[in-house]
Amino acid sequence: MKTSVFLEKLQEELEEDETLTLETNLKQLESYDSISLLSVIAFVDENFDKKIDTKHFKDIETVSDLVNIIGKENFED
Repeated sequence: MKTSVFLEKLQEELEEDETLTLETNLKQLESYDSISLLSVIAFVDENFDKKIDTKHFKDIETVSDLVNIIGKENFED
């Protein structure tokens, strides 16, 4: 998946007005809470066929951290 498409879809999934970048700190977004966390888990599973263990989420601060957990090989510029 193109990184730009991933960012757009993630923004929609989080129902975030602010445009997301790889540097966006997820924990600072108003829309980021336990419900949106479940949405992100489902989104990643649906789009990348990858299960994210919830214990990894304490280590995810930025969108880039999420990309690293999904695996950079799943993205293209």
